[in-house]
Amino acid sequence: MLPTNDLLFVAGAVQPANITHDHQASYDAGFLGFDFCGPRPEPITPETLWDLNRVNRDTAFYARKQKEHAESLPYVSAEHLREAAARSAENNRLVQGRKSPTHPQQASLNRLMAQQRRLETRDDELGSSEAYYNHDTLYGLTEAGNRARVLPPKGKSKVAEPTITPNVVRLMKRDWSGQRKIQYYTQTPSSAAPDAQQGERFTEKLTKRAVSKIFEAGAYVATCHGGFCTFLTLTFSQAERARIFSSMVEADDVNGDHTPVLITRNMAECVPHIAGAYCYIDTTADDPAATVDILEDGTVKVMNADGVIAGAYTPTFLKPEKLFTITKTAETTIGKEVSRFLDGAKKMYQRGWVANHTQEIDAESGAKYSKLTEKRIPGHSKPSEFGPTREAADFHYIWVAECPANDDGEPNPHVHVLLNWAVPQNLFPAWALRLENLWGKGFAHLERIKKPMAAGSYIIKAVGYAAKGDNADQGLIRGNRYNIARCSRAPAWECIASFQADNMAAIIKECGYRLEQWRKPINRRLKRLEKQLNQTIKAKAIAKQAKQDEQAINKLTARIIRLENQMRATRKAIKSREVHASTKNVFCMAFDGEQAEQKAFDFLLWAAGARGWGMTLVDDETELADSVTEARAVAQSEYAGQYLRHLDRRAYWQSVFRDPLAPPREPTDREIASAMAAREHYEQWQLAA
Repeated sequence: MLPTNDLLFVAGAVQPANITHDHQASYDAGFLGFDFCGPRPEPITPETLWDLNRVNRDTAFYARKQKEHAESLPYVSAEHLREAAARSAENNRLVQGRKSPTHPQQASLNRLMAQQRRLETRDDELGSSEAYYNHDTLYGLTEAGNRARVLPPKGKSKVAEPTITPNVVRLMKRDWSGQRKIQYYTQTPSSAAPDAQQGERFTEKLTKRAVSKIFEAGAYVATCHGGFCTFLTLTFSQAERARIFSSMVEADDVNGDHTPVLITRNMAECVPHIAGAYCYIDTTADDPAATVDILEDGTVKVMNADGVIAGAYTPTFLKPEKLFTITKTAETTIGKEVSRFLDGAKKMYQRGWVANHTQEIDAESGAKYSKLTEKRIPGHSKPSEFGPTREAADFHYIWVAECPANDDGEPNPHVHVLLNWAVPQNLFPAWALRLENLWGKGFAHLERIKKPMAAGSYIIKAVGYAAKGDNADQGLIRGNRYNIARCSRAPAWECIASFQADNMAAIIKECGYRLEQWRKPINRRLKRLEKQLNQTIKAKAIAKQAKQDEQAINKLTARIIRLENQMRATRKAIKSREVHASTKNVFCMAFDGEQAEQKAFDFLLWAAGARGWGMTLVDDETELADSVTEARAVAQSEYAGQYLRHLDRRAYWQSVFRDPLAPPREPTDREIASAMAAREHYEQWQLAA
């Protein structure tokens, strides 16, 4: 028990000393009362009791409603549940009926479950990086004075900083396509160079860079050389597949070796004064040629027991260190075989070839027949304004290999090839036979491309990349996976001018965000059309399989054509803007069309005037300094109003972000009473229902 002085000192923090003296008897009894620890609690009113029991009341109410809903559902056996689970969504589409239709409330339940999963996401995980890496953040980084620089190598901090500009914005052009682009380049130090590649190369799919090169090559050939006009598919026989996969190769002889290697005996060097010294004979005591005598003239005569000369030999001191060499003769790659075939096809294309027969049409009956007469087909040469020249023509090609698994799970390697080589129809059978014999590793299927301008996308769809995306199974391939002829590769971009980067990344990201917002409704419409087209194609296949009347099939065919035309018009509307930018790529902004150059210059002027871009040339470029300075001054005066509105808008949102959060407002008694009355009314209505 506390002494009296200590009690008065402690209680003096909340009440006067005389009050403590008056209640000292209560303290001696072990209780000082409510007022000593604070104000007395308010009496519990019916409204307070209602609010305190809210959790238990809601739990009981929802449990009762869930039980009533479960009792109202029809009885479903376990067998029906297993049957419904085994049936895929593909079998429940289009015209086929469902054996167990979905409950009307299933859609609402799915939405609630999806919302619950989103709410259960961890707080430290963001659904998109745009929450903290948007264009406004990039503007702020530039305004804060952050400057990119090249750091010295690790461990050499005293080395002076290199006098180079690490970030550069370049205005580039490509004359063959008429395109212009603003490219953001970052120069890395030499100490950060990647390691050199070592060992064999294995790939599982085409990279995005490879797909981009194939598309550019197809567009370049289509624009400048008429486009690819022949699509060729090359397959491999069983023996060639074994060679590609470095497995055992069966020989023609039943008792022959089954091995992918060839063992060769090494030959000794020929010595002039020793006759016949070409290979080594391991002489033993049982060998009649065990003793070898070298005569004074340098010749050696070795006799066997029957007097016959013992054949080629080498003295022991000329014995090679390695007696045998193992060569993998049966090992090859898809790239080596395709290169061999294309080399032969290129010679045919440039030198000409002989057709062993031609396909003719009978004038009387109109039937086709083969005329067994050889015909010489001349080669191709480069044209000029005065006619053909003696210089061989360029042989354009693109090939892409893939190795997916077949129905039996075995790898099925094959190659898709695009050629800029076409022959008349009467020579096509002989030409196809000649190319297949030149391939000699399996079958070769040729077909004519109806739209040469879209040949680049044709081959990409053939390997399944564009049609299926990253999930396309293209198989594991050793060596090169694709190749493009040197003459078919699109010329590189040319730099017109280089500027300091400044805030160009933020400007490109802002433009990409605006373009994405403009494309969103168009992309939604395109997805709806694609879904309708796929459903119509499946419905047509089902109608054909069910052998419905021709009128119904014709209606579906007409609907497919109409949907394809609508999709083509929608894609054309997306391309009509002729400006390409994305929030996922803040390093490039491209312009297409006839006005590409003018659009690029207008964008640079707008960036310098309306967004405060420096528009400063790098140090080593002084030819355009005067014109750039004049253009920057004109842009700043032209877009001064937009730049001020841009700064005001950013300042407003920054102030909004910095405002403290206001505390939540407590509801009034009237609002609480109204909510309680509405809840009571709702529960009575539920019970009555």
